Amino acid sequence: MKKSFIICLIIFIILFIIYIIKDKDKINNYEYNKDNINIIYPYFNNDNIDNYINNYLINTLFNFKINNKNNLFIDYDYYNDMDNTNLTFYRYEIIDNIVKEYKDKYLINNNKINKVKDLDVINYIYDGYTQKNIDKNKPMIALTFDDGPNYNTGKILDILNKYNVKATFFLLGKNIENNKDIIKKMNGYGMEIGNHTYSHKLLTKLKKDKIKEEFNKTNDLIYSITGKYPTLTRPSYGSTNNKIRKLINTPIIIWDIDTLDWKYHNSNKIYNKVISKVKDGDIILMHDIYSATSNSLELIIPKLLEEGYELVTVSELFYYKEITLEKGKVYGFAK
Repeated sequence: MKKSFIICLIIFIILFIIYIIKDKDKINNYEYNKDNINIIYPYFNNDNIDNYINNYLINTLFNFKINNKNNLFIDYDYYNDMDNTNLTFYRYEIIDNIVKEYKDKYLINNNKINKVKDLDVINYIYDGYTQKNIDKNKPMIALTFDDGPNYNTGKILDILNKYNVKATFFLLGKNIENNKDIIKKMNGYGMEIGNHTYSHKLLTKLKKDKIKEEFNKTNDLIYSITGKYPTLTRPSYGSTNNKIRKLINTPIIIWDIDTLDWKYHNSNKIYNKVISKVKDGDIILMHDIYSATSNSLELIIPKLLEEGYELVTVSELFYYKEITLEKGKVYGFAK
């Protein structure tokens, strides 16, 4: 009986030791979830490694909070390579529907953990609204369209949507009433809508109350269809003065490439005008009311995409370039 007890005790001790060793090598999943912060991280049952990871997470949280970000999500992946464990933290910081992704890489060997790189930044930003990965290292431009909407605007919207690119449309109030469906389509495709006055009068010749009326009427019409007031304004002819700048309650957007589509009505000339001059940060002026303009887009957009350009809205352009737009200030490019 005594001998049997000793044998059982020895077996129990051996099994317990095996369990301890096995558990020691096991990586456990832990999760922190509070105040728009979700962190999934590993626990290695090793003080050196776990303390190092803990400090990494504490520093990441601190930097996240002091920079007033909206959301933080951290996940991880690891794999064993010979005697090493490769651990990578994937960090996603979310600001206003834009997701920035980062990678932090570590190598674990002989119960020690070392950072492989200071920071490996994924060079794209995911825009949750446009469902696109925006590569910040690529040149970036904004196509803009004035004087619509009309029958041709719908064709332009379909071309833009076909290539999954976005643009900004500065609308004339007098053209809105009979083209509500086109504006709904524009809004549904995720295009940006701006104010281009009501009747395209030269504002520098008008009195204050008439200038306000030109913008307010168009703002109200756009809001009645989209439920949103425009956040950008383009004065008719791009003309401004101190009086106009003080009256306009949004940033004022002009351009630095004029396609002169209103003059040429020639899709090849419009194409050449853009491709021969385009550069990073440009705002390109076109008009969605002309057939030659819509035809030129079938040439321009594939060429720009082939050359590596990101085609975004005006607001996106300035956001990605980290330039803050200010009301009453005039912008012709983002550089």
